[in-house]
Amino acid sequence: MPKCERDYGSGFYAAKLMTRKEKKRMTRVWLARVLPVLGAVACAASGARALDITSVENATPSAWIVDFGGYGVAEPIYEGSKHYTLGFKPQIDVWKAGSQEWLTFPNDAVGYALYETSNFRAGPAGTLSLQSPYHGEDIDLRLGKAEADLAGGAFAEYYPLAYLRTRVEVLQGITGNAGLAANFSADYIWHPGAAWTLTLGPRVQIANALYASDYFAAQNAKMTGTYVPFHAEGGVLSTGAELTGKYDLTRQVSTKFFFDFNELVGDAADNPRVSSRGASDQFVAGVGASYKFAIQP
Repeated sequence: MPKCERDYGSGFYAAKLMTRKEKKRMTRVWLARVLPVLGAVACAASGARALDITSVENATPSAWIVDFGGYGVAEPIYEGSKHYTLGFKPQIDVWKAGSQEWLTFPNDAVGYALYETSNFRAGPAGTLSLQSPYHGEDIDLRLGKAEADLAGGAFAEYYPLAYLRTRVEVLQGITGNAGLAANFSADYIWHPGAAWTLTLGPRVQIANALYASDYFAAQNAKMTGTYVPFHAEGGVLSTGAELTGKYDLTRQVSTKFFFDFNELVGDAADNPRVSSRGASDQFVAGVGASYKFAIQP
């Protein structure tokens, strides 16, 4: 077994809140979230000569409606951390003028509906996220290997009632994490006023052993100076709930907020980085705004 390179005394080496390594990781996270959005804006700008950008009120049936914005978020430094940092979560939705505008939530995978009815839609979906194999100065804790994670798969969304949304996403890792995960959600939708939309509902994530291992398997440094492996198995990894709100200031400008609570369970909660120095209770909160406009071909 490999040996530790320093004497840890009583055991674990305490991680600092935002070390130089963590700041670099958060920079990569920010870039991974923002650059795709900036790229889309740049592409739209380069094609502006062929497209007419106008207000939603002036959109014709051939136009595309774009809802563009983002959230400032407070979130754990990594999944399972008890320390928090500030970040940014971009948001963009596109649909055909005159078609139904569907609800989207901050943590939904990006999807495109290939099949759609009045209360059901389904199609391909994908996510891009970053997970670092080392966190802060936790050099005594060799964590899972997942880094830049691109996942692809499919989603299906069904409204059994006008005020109830159910959704499932099945995503297979393409880069970084090679595992398979399924995300389940259900949301009660309430309109307390003409401009307000509030939602509340449960969340569950289930993953196979490869997904759990890439994120939560670890080798824990003991007082003996040897690494003791922790094997993470698949199953239910987290349960929780999400509250969202949107207020339409005008037909084009909206303000938004969300609050997530997730409880890591099973091996996700039992692994050393969570049980010994992290927290199984995970909170994420965000506030933001979006601007809606039309693109006329």
